[in-house]
Amino acid sequence: MRTSSYNVSEISEALGYPNPYYFSRVFKKVLGESPSSYMKHLYRT
Repeated sequence: MRTSSYNVSEISEALGYPNPYYFSRVFKKVLGESPSSYMKHLYRT
């Protein structure tokens, strides 16, 4: 996410998650925030 311009669907597919909604749920459970929120933090810094 830090070095690419892929969207959440492309990232989830590349990681083997066929459903981007499931990927988002797992991501939030592990990191405590949604992928879109995480990417917003990356682009602000």
